Amino acid sequence: MFQMLAFKNGACLKDNIKVVSINKDGDRGLKVAASNGEIFWCKKCVVTVGGWMRNLVKTVCGIELPIQPLETNVCYWRIKDGHEVEYAIGNDFPTFASYGHPYIYGTPSLEYPGLIKVAVHGGYQWKVDSSKPVMTQLCVYSMTPDEDFVIDFLGGEFGKDVVIGGGFSGHGFKMSPAIGRILA
Repeated sequence: MFQMLAFKNGACLKDNIKVVSINKDGDRGLKVAASNGEIFWCKKCVVTVGGWMRNLVKTVCGIELPIQPLETNVCYWRIKDGHEVEYAIGNDFPTFASYGHPYIYGTPSLEYPGLIKVAVHGGYQWKVDSSKPVMTQLCVYSMTPDEDFVIDFLGGEFGKDVVIGGGFSGHGFKMSPAIGRILA
C-alpha cells in the first residue's frame, strides 16, 4: 500500500536488489550500483535496508551502528467463520499489544485477508495452547539497544546527499508514513 502511494507520487522503488556501492561523482551527483549491474544516478539518496543497515554503513563509511538484526516468528490465525467483516482492516478490529515480557502484539492482516497476525516483539518464542496458527513466517527486525530509530545523514564524502534510516526495532512499517516524510 505505502509503496504504491510512493510510486504514484513519482518515487523510484527497487526491491530485492543488493546495493554494492554508493559513490559521489562530481557534478553528476551520486552513483548507486546494484549487484545485478543496474546503475542509478541521483542528487539525493534514501537508504533503508532493514537488517542490513549495520553492514552497509560499516562498509561505506566505517561507522559501527548499534543495530542488531533479530529473527522472530509471525503467526497468522484464521478468523472464526462469520466474524471476518468485524475483524477486517478499517473496521473494528482492535490492534493490541501486551507490553509485558514477552511483548506480544496483533494486527489485522493486509497481506492475508481472513487471518489475524500475532507475533512476539524482539525475537522471543512462546508456546501457545492447543490451537495452531494457519501459517507462520520469519520476520527480520533491525534492533537498536534502546529501540530508538537511526535516522541521519551518512556524512563523510556524502555530506547530506545520502540519508539513512534503520534500526526501527519492529516498528518501521507502523511508522513508515512519518519516517518517509522525515527521510525525504
